Amino acid sequence: MQRLQGRRAVARMSGDLPFGVPGGAWVQRVPEPAVRQYPEAELQRAVHRYLLLALPHDALHFAIPNGLMRSRKAAARAKGEGVAAGVCDLCVIYRGRALFIELKAAAGRMSLAQRTMHKRLIHCGAEVMLCRSVDDVERSLREATVPLRATVMA
Repeated sequence: MQRLQGRRAVARMSGDLPFGVPGGAWVQRVPEPAVRQYPEAELQRAVHRYLLLALPHDALHFAIPNGLMRSRKAAARAKGEGVAAGVCDLCVIYRGRALFIELKAAAGRMSLAQRTMHKRLIHCGAEVMLCRSVDDVERSLREATVPLRATVMA
């Protein structure tokens, strides 16, 4: 039997529990899993906000949403439309140059598909940057001689 106490259900001792617990046993509530954190998504949002302010007027940036969860059918359709595994998270276009930014959390590691794609992009003449913070993005873009209009304040 269960009775409602406030907003949560509390199990009581009972011999009639529907899920096969022998009579008289105490049933404990299973704790809810912790809220999942998405540090790379948070980093990407911060980098996007920074690039909106910092990039010069003749530059453009956009996200490449390859990592979204999909059903098998949607994944097959996306692959048929040209989606490729390992493509970087962001692309910056500045004066005819393609600069790709791969964002990783502090403890994040690149997959084999990402490492392979980075090598292919570099072989094709693109610039690829692996960044773990907004500071890394600013530093990498300055090294690539992109004249930024804003700087990250610590």
